[in-house]
Amino acid sequence: MSFTTWYEPILYIAALVAFAFGCRSFENRFVAKLGLIALLAASYVGGMFVSGGSHRVGATAVLMWFLLPWLEIVGRVRKLRFPIKSEVKHRFPPSRELFPDLDALSGEAEQAGFEEIEDTGWQWDETDHFMRLFYHKEKRLQAAISLAQQGDYAFSYVSLTSRTHDGLTITTSNYPFSFTMKFAPVQLVNRYAGAESMDDLMRSHEAFLERHHILNDELAEQDTARLPGYLERDMISQINHNISVRIIEPVGNGLFRYSWRGCIFLWLQVVKDMIRV
Repeated sequence: MSFTTWYEPILYIAALVAFAFGCRSFENRFVAKLGLIALLAASYVGGMFVSGGSHRVGATAVLMWFLLPWLEIVGRVRKLRFPIKSEVKHRFPPSRELFPDLDALSGEAEQAGFEEIEDTGWQWDETDHFMRLFYHKEKRLQAAISLAQQGDYAFSYVSLTSRTHDGLTITTSNYPFSFTMKFAPVQLVNRYAGAESMDDLMRSHEAFLERHHILNDELAEQDTARLPGYLERDMISQINHNISVRIIEPVGNGLFRYSWRGCIFLWLQVVKDMIRV
């Protein structure tokens, strides 16, 4: 690629950046992905411009976008410590300003046949996780409306969980990112980030059960008084599995950190999200 004037690449870069941010304003994931491609193209042109036309430097500028998460993981996440066991207990719901959709989502769950059970969650250092739990008796199905906070950053999601008599846990969730740990063999997870409603999420969950040939008679009735305890058991099972596969490692005093293998796993998850948009 050659430029006839010194300002021509600047115009290309400005046009690509403007196009990228324009695409990012659309909810359609394919248009948003086109915006990411435009941003990478702007980085490529910028790298060529500052290097006097080197394609190698342009490619390096593109790769830097994928290396930045690695620097964050090594520089910050690797130093963090997390509890091996988190106590799930009663919590007061967050303010309307912090979680404005809680009442609307709760109403949607009740319209779908769920009964509200309890507000619960856990907290550690700057991590705060709130959950409002529901139960659908006929479907033997637990629902959780969650708000996850890490410092000043927060996001919400909804998950549905069935449990079988032989100890299998089946979850469908619209969790918006790739998961930060692997799941234990007894945990089957269906991530459906594009769910448009509670009914839509329930249909995806039922289809997930069918794909795994799990019949309604195999589902165990869940004791509503023990729903927080089930969540604690799920987290402990997941953490123990990740310790066994060396994604995380104990550091004493009931804490763990991400191992170097875990850092690579996290980085691949972030890159997957960047590509998926």
